[in-house]
Amino acid sequence: MSCVSAPTQNIPIPTATGGSSNGVVTSNGSSAPGLAGGDLANHLATPPRSALVEARTRSQTVMRSKDSLQLLMGMGFPKNRAEKALVATGDSGVQVAADWLLSHVFDPELDKQSPMEFIVYACPLGVLGNQIEEFMEKALYSYGRNGAHKSSAHVTLCQFFKCEDSLVPHVIHILNKCVQSALSSTPKEIKLKRYVAQGYIGLFLEEEAASWFRDIMADFSSEAKAQFGVTVKPHKLKLHVTMAHQYSLEHHDKLEDLARSKVDPQSPCKWEMRLYCRDHRLGHSEVYKVLFPYSAQKDDELDLVNGDYVFVSDTDQGRTDNEGWFFGTSFNNGMSGLYPGNYVEKVKDSDCWTDYKSWSLLIKEGNTKALPSSPVKKMAHAPPVKQPASRQEDQQLYTDATGLLPDQKNVEALYSKVHKRKLSKDRMFVTNGSGGGSGGSSHHEKNGELEDSVSMPSSSSHVMAGPRRLFICRHAERVDVTFGKQWISLSFDTNGYYTRRNLNMPKSVPKRLGGASVYTSDSPVTEIGLFQARLTGEGMREQGIRVSHVFCSPALRCVQTADAILKGLNDSTVKIKIENGLFEWLAWCRDGFPTFMSREEVLDFGINIDVAYTSQVALSDLKPNETHLEFYKRMFNITRLLLKTVGSNGGCVMFVGHAATLEACTRQLVGAQPRSAQELTKIVQKIPYCGMCVCQESNSGRSSTWDFIDPPIPPLTHAPNIRFDWRCLQ
Repeated sequence: MSCVSAPTQNIPIPTATGGSSNGVVTSNGSSAPGLAGGDLANHLATPPRSALVEARTRSQTVMRSKDSLQLLMGMGFPKNRAEKALVATGDSGVQVAADWLLSHVFDPELDKQSPMEFIVYACPLGVLGNQIEEFMEKALYSYGRNGAHKSSAHVTLCQFFKCEDSLVPHVIHILNKCVQSALSSTPKEIKLKRYVAQGYIGLFLEEEAASWFRDIMADFSSEAKAQFGVTVKPHKLKLHVTMAHQYSLEHHDKLEDLARSKVDPQSPCKWEMRLYCRDHRLGHSEVYKVLFPYSAQKDDELDLVNGDYVFVSDTDQGRTDNEGWFFGTSFNNGMSGLYPGNYVEKVKDSDCWTDYKSWSLLIKEGNTKALPSSPVKKMAHAPPVKQPASRQEDQQLYTDATGLLPDQKNVEALYSKVHKRKLSKDRMFVTNGSGGGSGGSSHHEKNGELEDSVSMPSSSSHVMAGPRRLFICRHAERVDVTFGKQWISLSFDTNGYYTRRNLNMPKSVPKRLGGASVYTSDSPVTEIGLFQARLTGEGMREQGIRVSHVFCSPALRCVQTADAILKGLNDSTVKIKIENGLFEWLAWCRDGFPTFMSREEVLDFGINIDVAYTSQVALSDLKPNETHLEFYKRMFNITRLLLKTVGSNGGCVMFVGHAATLEACTRQLVGAQPRSAQELTKIVQKIPYCGMCVCQESNSGRSSTWDFIDPPIPPLTHAPNIRFDWRCLQ
């Protein structure tokens, strides 16, 4: 297949007998020697438009991967390694693939012809997806792990299939074409019915929807085999969502009762088709998440790093040298060795899979529409953090803010009609000068309603022209994640005096009531972290951005990040307002609720905070066993409250918080529904240090709506730098 790509391309003209003449016609329509005008009229045919569209689509899908491959090879990586890296990282870009290659340089599988394995799932989301997820969490907590806990809730559409690395972009294109072609005939609704048998609890798809999915997979299987010899075996049994199986039969009745109380098959549900890929070694392995870092002491041991995963193959399940030591392989670098078993915990096998591509369907009131894919490319190899099981009383959906934040009069009605809107990608940031100020606010309840007493700067000298923008930034690199929890014992002596043991450790740390132990749950940032935050501020300053208000989580790492960003902005007039309501999801506080620095301690450390500001949320109001829905509610409420407090002329407002802050503060602000706990934990792992998102307001008052816009500054990426021990040279 070919298409005209240049205005003077020569196109051979076939003869009537099936051969080709010596004459050609240029694409501007002029006749070339060797072909008469009549012959030209008889034989010149315009290719079908569908073919042109097909060629362009294939070009966009395949050529993007080809360009990345050429760039990696230009960096000096061999072709086979570059192809493997692009597939392993979900074709997420050259930088991600290069990082993967550098980390897997000692992976014994790196140069082997061992293709990745792929599978296609249909995944339930929305209300029903949340119900299934909550049932599975409760089942795990109450009755132990069963076979359904190996992956998230899904409908299996095909068996795992293998594909050579060089063919993956072409096969992905075929699947995408099959899905897009089927969207016009999508069933009006996907009906599910409960199915329970001894040792099994699940939901079965009714035949209309099941046939639609099967037709897609049949077309995909046929095309993949015919064009590239890739064998895909569609799932031929009854399509279903498994909620529990392979469990002790003594728990069957209790699990069935739990399923009936938690999961309503008729609940509203959104669906996604997802293509996953995994390392072939994961096919017969169990997956464990690293809880604590460990530095190998012997040559046969494996380094454990926070956030990494270890997979143990079936053949190595019983392989130990000493009691409590096991043999496994690091997901991050592919190296194998012995590791202490009490440093890891069992998680879903799918936590180590790469979500290569997804297609979303919105089913509402009998209508099905295709949703465009997210413009933000997912970060490969970003598994979720393990979540504590939810309590039964926390499974309900929250419809008001009772017990979370004091509601303002009519505030729920005001925001009930918030919906997504497409805004122009206006990247112009215009300033009206310099200056600033700060103030405080307080709230009082009267007859159950909230009254505001607000004093915020009204001067426009520090407020940028145009609509309000909300900048939300994650904190910078933290010390405890970089050096492990043992950094405290290594850096502080018995008298509490601090010694810098690494150039990336802080030059100094604040003096705090409680001594060094308080840093266990409230870590500072590294020197690199301060540099990250300062670079972020400088990038904003270069784009002419002026921030009017900065609200910050009380965590030390967030306060330091906000201070460094303001230094990068070269702005000493804006003071940091510490807001307790911006603290992270409390379910992640494994070490207990942190002891934060007092205002006096923060000021003594030289950070410019607004001492007149009173946090909207008291620390005593934060619930230690907060569910993910309560967390979403808290963050949404505090976002609305702070935006209301600064007023419609607030200019650019910045929140500095945690990875989940970017998700939870914006999710409902732009009109979307809260994600499930698992979706939340997966997405926050894709947000790096100093990751930033920006929302822009359209209109104001009761007609106000918010939507994402492109951040005005580029992202911040840098390579890892391991600890160097010069004694290795001896």
